[in-house]
Amino acid sequence: MSFLTLRVRTFLFMMMILVVAFVLTGMFSLYHFRAENKDYHKERLERKEQAILSHIDYFTGSEQGKGYTPWQWKGALGGKLAEISSIHKLDVGIYHSSGLLIAASSLYSDESALFPRLLTRYAESSEAKGRLLSREDDFLIATSEILGYNNQVELVVRVPYRIDDTAIPDEDVEFLEQLVLLYVVLFLFGTAFAFVLSDYISRNMRLVIDQLKKVRINGSNEKLTWKRNDEIGELIQEYNVMVEKLERTAVELAQSERESAWKEMAQQVAHEIKNPLTPMKLTLQMMEREQDKAELQEMASHLLEEVESLTHIAEAFSRFAQMPGLVLEEADVAYLTNRAVGLYADRGVSCMVSGPVHVRVDTEQWSRIVHNLVKNALQSIPQGTDPEVVVSVSKDAEGRALVRVRDNGAGIPEAMKKRIFEPNFTTKSSGMGLGLALVKNLIENFGGTIGFESLPGGGTEFKMVLPVSNQETQK
Repeated sequence: MSFLTLRVRTFLFMMMILVVAFVLTGMFSLYHFRAENKDYHKERLERKEQAILSHIDYFTGSEQGKGYTPWQWKGALGGKLAEISSIHKLDVGIYHSSGLLIAASSLYSDESALFPRLLTRYAESSEAKGRLLSREDDFLIATSEILGYNNQVELVVRVPYRIDDTAIPDEDVEFLEQLVLLYVVLFLFGTAFAFVLSDYISRNMRLVIDQLKKVRINGSNEKLTWKRNDEIGELIQEYNVMVEKLERTAVELAQSERESAWKEMAQQVAHEIKNPLTPMKLTLQMMEREQDKAELQEMASHLLEEVESLTHIAEAFSRFAQMPGLVLEEADVAYLTNRAVGLYADRGVSCMVSGPVHVRVDTEQWSRIVHNLVKNALQSIPQGTDPEVVVSVSKDAEGRALVRVRDNGAGIPEAMKKRIFEPNFTTKSSGMGLGLALVKNLIENFGGTIGFESLPGGGTEFKMVLPVSNQETQK
């Protein structure tokens, strides 16, 4: 996303820090106030509880130690419980030492569940259990004991106290309001500061970016200066070092390119010269054994064609030009292929032709293509194995020219299949690895495609598909 520039990201990051800091501070303040509010209610309940216990102990002091039953205690208390509840503004429940409810007020709450009829805590034993503080819904309930002689439990007092955890005292609310106002001021100040800082960083970075846009490999590049020894200064220092290295690299690169161009041209010329030499050698060997003058004349004609091709290459190299340009003409690739394969008849190479197939090709280059593929096929066959190379020319289901070269060699390893058409790549100990790369380039210049596949029983089949000429299409 182009709008998320360094300036925008720096600004947003600083704003995010501000917002997170404010939120965390606000949450901590709220948590502190609620904890403080909870402690306040606990302390208030404890104070009221002590006052109620003292009040009840005062009214019942003369009756303690007599072993009263719950009914007797109820008669002794009379209407004093309502008076105590009214004075302290809290409901109160009084229990017998056995845990049975004696009396309970309901001036401030009508929930009977706050005063169960039996406190199971004292049902089995009337021994002192100590003070118990529990929470039930919105009530904080304190259960305390009034002890008589020998620390025996005379009465159990249960005091429910309604609390609201969400409520915040007025003084705390006022403090929060002032805190929010302070946050707003700090947020505005932080926003302005973040904007200025992000603009400062991005402006200096923009200076470096603009200078980097002007960098040219073969030109003179201007160095930058920076007064401060900070991160931007380190970046500019590295930029200046890069400019110096770039100038040295440009000189080395120009020299390397010239050497590489010469080397590549030499490899191509050497490969192009080697291609005609093999069929010329085979032709000469056949001429040594041939007695028929007509056949000898045809072989001599073929040799002259190959020599002429070598002459063209030498002339092109002498002019520092590219390889000889393609001369496309309509030709019967079935005939051309059969003639080229005929030179390898005594080496286990056969040709299968279903009929004439006319395609626009360069006849000289087509001969080199066939020789290249046949030679590669023969070289792929392990020693001790009789060569079986079959070259076929036909038409596929769509009427295109289909040329196949199948061998019984060792095949192409899986790891090398992706690189088989790369220049300078070869699996042989000798050779420059330009053969298949040039074949692929020539086939594509003819408007066709080339591919290969490994055969199930071993070996490889190269397949070339080319469009037929207009004359062939109209037939």
